[in-house]
This record gives sequence, structure tokens and C-alpha cells, in this order.
Amino acid sequence: MPSPAKRATGTLALVLWLGLVAGCSDDPGLALGEERIAPDEAALERAMTARILEIGRRHEAAGTPIPRFNQPKTVACARATFEVPPHTGELARGVFAEPGEYAALLRFANATQQDDRVKDLRGLSVRLAGVAGAEGVDGTRGRQDFLFNSHPALFAGTPEDFQRFVSAVADDRRWWYFLNPLAPQPKSLWIALRARSRPDSPLAIGYYSTTPYRYGDDETSAVKYAVRPCDGTGGAAANGDGADGDDPDYLRHAMAAQLAEGEACLTFMVQFQTDPEAMPIEDASVAWDEDASPFRPVARLRLPPQEIDAPDALARCESLVFNPWNTHPAHRPLGGINRMRRDLYQAAGELRTTHNATLSVDETP
Repeated sequence: MPSPAKRATGTLALVLWLGLVAGCSDDPGLALGEERIAPDEAALERAMTARILEIGRRHEAAGTPIPRFNQPKTVACARATFEVPPHTGELARGVFAEPGEYAALLRFANATQQDDRVKDLRGLSVRLAGVAGAEGVDGTRGRQDFLFNSHPALFAGTPEDFQRFVSAVADDRRWWYFLNPLAPQPKSLWIALRARSRPDSPLAIGYYSTTPYRYGDDETSAVKYAVRPCDGTGGAAANGDGADGDDPDYLRHAMAAQLAEGEACLTFMVQFQTDPEAMPIEDASVAWDEDASPFRPVARLRLPPQEIDAPDALARCESLVFNPWNTHPAHRPLGGINRMRRDLYQAAGELRTTHNATLSVDETP
């Protein structure tokens, strides 16, 4: 029989282990579709907004264009039709409740790099027009935005992580967020490295919302979105071999060549939350298991033949401010990262577009 001292040591180890497991569990006790707002969240959002605006004002003072904080390079800007077929049951909610078509604008982007040949996270922003019941943050009616990345998880999955990353970028020490020995972020670094890819075309890969959204008026319903090529490929952003070693804009030119010859098709999909712990609302660094809850198609994006590399098409995208809170109430954003985005994206976008428009006017002959 173990001695009292050994039993006490074993009990202490068990308590510590249980505490560690409980600490690693994301929001235990939350129900399906339920959020948990931290008391200091508003302060974090204000701090992040201030730091991002600080970056913008440096460019303003220097008289240079203000880039987007995230996804700064517009690879391509394309017109599309968002086609919703008839649905029944839980899929028939919000924008997807009735069959119909909406005009859509798609912005494809690089997360950090101006050179397409460099491995990077790729982005897609989708804007629908004329959606009854939808409203933009600025009050514009009919506006519905969906935002995507080419990897299913974010490296900064909580407001606290996001705030630390923003501060590192503002201090011009982006990689310090990952490598700071006093606050190492091994999971974030692993996700950031794994998310980087060099695809053959922006139309050949899959995109993920990474953050969750309400789906309908059921408070227990939450989904993530995905966009994939209609032929069923593009489940992940694979490293392609089609990159032109001499062309820093090869992604743009690959997409332009495809749309010069014919149309392209993308499938818009939803994935329902089925387990509030394994599929957390409040941690966007966790990809929801597709075996437990597969993505299901709810719409199609059809891109007609068009010219996407003309300067006016690219300029049109640069003048837009996308925000997940430009939305129909049935698709309200959920989770801390999304709550941070609402006012932060709006403030940063207003500063960027106002300043850059001034530069364009000044440069006009």
C-alpha cells in the first residue's frame, strides 16, 4: 500500500492534471450556438483599433497609400452570380430560405505578400447586393459580406491572441508574436506555417470562413462557411507547380486566362456545429471536424467570362471595405474574433479609403 505521502503526491498530480485538462477545454458547458463574452473584450477591441489606426496614420503622415492590415494585395476582382437553389429543412434559412440569384463581387487576395510566388495564406471576400433584410455597418441596405481564408483555422483564434499579434505588427515585429520566448505561441506558429501555400490559381483552391455564424433565427444554430471549386477539388490550398518563376502576378494572370476562355464555378457550403466543445465558438484556431459534420452545398457562384486584370477592376476592389457585420440578421457573426472585427474593420477601412482617395485625387493630371 502506498504511503500517505505518496498518496498525497498522487492526489496533487491528479488535481493538477485535471486542472490542466479543464484549462485546455474550450468553454466547457457552453450550449450549441452559445457565445461567451469576456469582461475585458471591449477594452481589447479599443486597444487593437488604436494600434491598427496608428499603422495607418504613419502612412498618412508619410503621404503613402495605406494598405489593408490583412490581405493587402488584390490578386483579382471578379463579378459573379450567387445562385441559391431550393432548400428544405435546416438549410432553408436566411439568404438560403428561398431560391434566387444575387449579383456578387469577389475579391481574391494575398494575406501578406505582394509577390504571388511566395508561399502565403490566400483570401477571398464575397459581397452580395440586393439581399432583402441585410444591412451594412454603415447603414447601406441589401449588403451581405462573407470573408474567407485558404486555411480552415486562424493562427490567432481568440481576442487576446489577436491583440498580441496586432501589437507585434504595429511594433514592426510580426514574427515576435510567434517567437517571443516569454510568451511562445507554438500552436499559432504551426498553423501559420501550415497555412502557407502556392496554388496554381485562386480558382483552384478551397476557402474557409474560419469563424462561426448564426444560421437562421434558431439560437442553437451555428455554422462555418466554405467555398470550393464546383468540380469537387480544392478541399485545401495545395502547393501548386504552375507558378511562373518570372511572374510576381502569376495568380492574377492564371485567373485572367481562365476567365478569358470561359466561366468558372464555385460551390458555397455550410458546416453545422454539432458539438460545442469539439467545435468551439470562441476559438477560431480550431478547425471543425469535417467527418463529424461535413460541409453541405447551399449555393453556387458563377463567374462569367470577363476581364479581371484591368486597372479599373482592381481599383474597384481597393475602394471596398468588407466586414462580416455587413449581414442579414439570420447570418450574424459569432465568437470573439468576429466581435472584434465589427468596429475595428470599419474604422480602419474608413481611414484607408479616405486617405487613399485623397492621394488618387492629388495624382490626377
